[in-house]
Amino acid sequence: MITDLSTLMRTAFPTEPLPGTLWIDRDAQAAGDVPHELTERLAQRPWTDVTLGDWLMTGHPSSVQCFLHPDVFRYYLPSLLVGVIDDTGYLDWALEALLPAGRRRRTDRPDWVQFWDGFSDTQRNAIRSYLKKVRAVRSEAADPVERHLFDELEVVWGQV
Repeated sequence: MITDLSTLMRTAFPTEPLPGTLWIDRDAQAAGDVPHELTERLAQRPWTDVTLGDWLMTGHPSSVQCFLHPDVFRYYLPSLLVGVIDDTGYLDWALEALLPAGRRRRTDRPDWVQFWDGFSDTQRNAIRSYLKKVRAVRSEAADPVERHLFDELEVVWGQV
């Protein structure tokens, strides 16, 4: 399964072109540890070279999204999806990265719309397939948080 899901992501998400600037405001890098780690671990690297370890050093995806432009977050997202295949202890990070922020999971917010609209149909279908396979594998072992996230994902992404 690991090889299949990794191949699915590599096929659907190109590595070129690399994102130019990382930041949400397209200008200067914000100060602090998270932006520093993002620069060190993402800048000028193809998503296929970014590991789960890199993500763990940058912080939870909900924090990272506050700094990265939605196009950049979408570009690097497959690296997180592939990374958690080997370490499902961080599966919730990948699942939450595929959902709009906040308790209500509002899909009408501009940041979510920009993130969502940037996916091609092929990429959306690849993510749906990924979610279906991961959900099937984790069905018995999924904790209540993962089950809740999968239910939320089904509302946002369709049948998963």
